[in-house]
Amino acid sequence: MRIGHWLRGAVLAAALLALAGQAGAQVSAECGPRKPADADGTPAAPGKDSFWTRERLTGDWGGARTRLEDAGIFLGLSEQSEIWGNLRGGIRRGAVYAGLTSMGLTFNPDRAADPGKAFPWSGFCFYVSAYQIHGRGPTPNLVGALQAVSSIEATRATRLFDLWAEQRLFDDAFSIRLGQGGANTEFMLSDQAALFVNSSFGFPVMTALALPSGGPNYPLATPFLRLKWQPTEAFTLLGAVFNGDPAGRGFNDPQRRNASGTLFRLRDHAFFIAEAQLALAIPTARGDAAGSYKLGVWVHNGYFADQALDAAGRSLADPRSSGVPRQLRGNYAVYGVMDQMLLPVRGSKDQGLAAFASIAGGPGDRNLLHLSFIAGLTYKGLLHPEGADKAGFGVAYAGIGAAARQGSRATVFFGGTGQPFRPGEAALEWTYQYPLTPWWQVQPSLQYVISPGATPGARQLPNATTLGLRTSLLF
Repeated sequence: MRIGHWLRGAVLAAALLALAGQAGAQVSAECGPRKPADADGTPAAPGKDSFWTRERLTGDWGGARTRLEDAGIFLGLSEQSEIWGNLRGGIRRGAVYAGLTSMGLTFNPDRAADPGKAFPWSGFCFYVSAYQIHGRGPTPNLVGALQAVSSIEATRATRLFDLWAEQRLFDDAFSIRLGQGGANTEFMLSDQAALFVNSSFGFPVMTALALPSGGPNYPLATPFLRLKWQPTEAFTLLGAVFNGDPAGRGFNDPQRRNASGTLFRLRDHAFFIAEAQLALAIPTARGDAAGSYKLGVWVHNGYFADQALDAAGRSLADPRSSGVPRQLRGNYAVYGVMDQMLLPVRGSKDQGLAAFASIAGGPGDRNLLHLSFIAGLTYKGLLHPEGADKAGFGVAYAGIGAAARQGSRATVFFGGTGQPFRPGEAALEWTYQYPLTPWWQVQPSLQYVISPGATPGARQLPNATTLGLRTSLLF
């Protein structure tokens, strides 16, 4: 019965770790210098405030929120709720509910009404955030995909995520950030792809499945040090080192091993990441078409299991094999990200038709996935009178590595039954985000998943059609 245990274990681990995606939470750090009131989302003046036009559902708390923000203290609370129905294919038909409550507190004295009075020196920022994850995710219950259908689904828990301090220096050209956090908040991200609900349009699924416990990525954070250099508005260099395993060794769900987010692990192997960013504005007849281009690399210096061979070089499926995968030192990936406005709306900074693409690739001998790729189109300003709505179509692909496919074929050969891995999994998503009020958004998402899980075994999952509705409230 040992034949194929390694393969089934790899697929189970992938199913658990695939839930690690980038959450679409609306609570974020308010770091940086104070901006004009019309540029930073500051709530409307009390005299103009009304229930349907205010920036946040609970308003100004009788002036208390304004007084806190004048002192450099910013509180955020949001709730995202989703209903998902799997219409056909996948594991089974059915419906589930998933939800995420996001909480954040920022102390940023540079945005206080009197910065010098709020804190003795400038350029300092402190941020802490937490999640309350509830409901049941559509991916493990209905679809069975490697690329999680929803970016917020995860193991139910109340968990600390961010806890860091930042200091900006040299007229904000350089900053250093130290504490606990995730690489998914600053690295490997497309601004346009953030619209989409499928997790593959956030933190690349190839990286999430490659790193131990899913890596420093929602919903698990880990201690880190990040440096940022931005000599001009157009060019930025980012570099960081994270503890390489947020949950530590074990065979159960890593999100249960670090259920509270407070392990603060420091002695695991390291995860290094560096990224160069270039912002461009291409002149057109309609106005400047803004673009962003990123190139990066990550390296993990731990040990990773060979996807096909044991320590003696035999196939893991061979009855003579020890069944223990060969351990390979180190792992890495190279990635690129592109966002480009194609047809800007005249007189607008961000409305119009835009394109995005991102690709990440790594070695296929030690990773279940050797490739993840996303691409798509978005259009902002389709129906909303102020141009605040956004529509998009995107494609995501996760490619199974050569060694994993070789191992699955060997399992079929020695076992005499079953099916090998398919080449990969693809997901197509159509979505539309509409703000009913500044504090309430609704977003339907229709997804078609091809070869869910690229599943090996006796039964391959049929293509799945899934429909979901996300509603987001900003309190």
